[in-house]
Order: sequence, then C-alpha cells, then structure tokens
Amino acid sequence: MRTVPTNRRGFTLIEIVIAVAIVAIFAAAISPMVFRHLEDAKVSKAQNEAETVATAVLNYYKDVGAWPYTNANGPSGNGIDRVISSTDVAVGTGSNAQAGAGNWGTYGNTKQLGDYLYFNNADDDSRADGSAANQNNADWPITGRGAWKGPYVEAYDIQDPWGNAYVVNVRYLPGGRYAGTNRHKVFVLSAGPNGVWETGYSDAATEDISGDDIGTVVSIR
Repeated sequence: MRTVPTNRRGFTLIEIVIAVAIVAIFAAAISPMVFRHLEDAKVSKAQNEAETVATAVLNYYKDVGAWPYTNANGPSGNGIDRVISSTDVAVGTGSNAQAGAGNWGTYGNTKQLGDYLYFNNADDDSRADGSAANQNNADWPITGRGAWKGPYVEAYDIQDPWGNAYVVNVRYLPGGRYAGTNRHKVFVLSAGPNGVWETGYSDAATEDISGDDIGTVVSIR
C-alpha cells in the first residue's frame, strides 16, 4: 500500500512571535479609542440622568406644590441646603474650582433626594443616609389636589457612572433657605470623571457648570 506524503508544517517560533507582536500593535493603537468612547458614553449617561432628575424635581413640584427642601412635619419648612441622590457624595475640589466648589460635597443640611422623589417622605422622619425612609405615615396626600403621584425616579439611590451622587443645591430654589439678593442657578450636578467639584457654590457668587462637572439647570418658571 502506497502512502501519500503530506506537507504538515507547523508555525515556527519566529512566526508566532511576529503574529503576537502584530496583534499587540493593533491593540495598542485601538485601546485609547475604545477607552475614549467608553468615557464619552459615561459622560452622556451622566448628562441624561441629570436631566431626568431635573425633570422629576419639576414634576414633584407640579404635583405637590412644594420644592424638595422640606424637613418638618406637614411637611413644611425649608431647612435643607442640598439633596443628594446617594450617600456616596464626592468631596474635594479641582485645580480650577470656582468659589465654594467644595460645598457641593459638604455644605449645610442634606436629605436624600429619594425621600421626595421615590418615597413620599418629605418631612424630618428620614435622614440623609436614607434610613427611616418609606414609613407608613406618608406625608403628602396620595389623592386629590396636591397629591404625591410618584415615584418620580426609578430607584431610591442613584449614582453617576463613576459611583458618586448627583447633588442639587436646593438652597437656591424659590422659598429656600437662601435669603440674599444674588441670582443663583439650581443645578442637578455630578462631579464628573475626576470625582471632584469645580462648579461654584457660594452665596456671594453666581455659578456656572465648570471643569468636567456634568449637570443641568432646573428650569424654574
């Protein structure tokens, strides 16, 4: 019986090394582009989420006739300076921060945004860490005029794509704690990719979104 010879030749070591090198070169060239697109997607997500929260705040006001800064039974009062979407709040400021930028992470009285928008618990029974929320004694009526028609957001805790809270400077909402005469904007704000604040938060200065902070203005009419 005659055997037909076959040419079975494996890859040499040098060929394997060359192939790996080519793959590595392509990976090195493509990786920055991939990471840039991933970061761009996070920025877009943060912008969309900030706008969603801003819309929810306006819908809440339209329904109950009060802004999310109440902290007394009734609910009533204007004792809250910041509402936070999560207890994981960014702290610290960037190198080009505006006046008072660090206040986004630390200033005044805070309360969880979800107490207003996710649970019907706008008085002082809950705390900024979310404990004691969603109690049986709902604060706003749930039928008739001035009824709470939430939830206005999909979750009690909301974090930006970098794991930090969105913060709203509710101190400057109409009827809020601020009693000065300078005009102030109300933002839903993320500290952005670098996780520190650059946007100003000061009673003495008008603020604009700065640095890589991401957010939107709550359009008050």
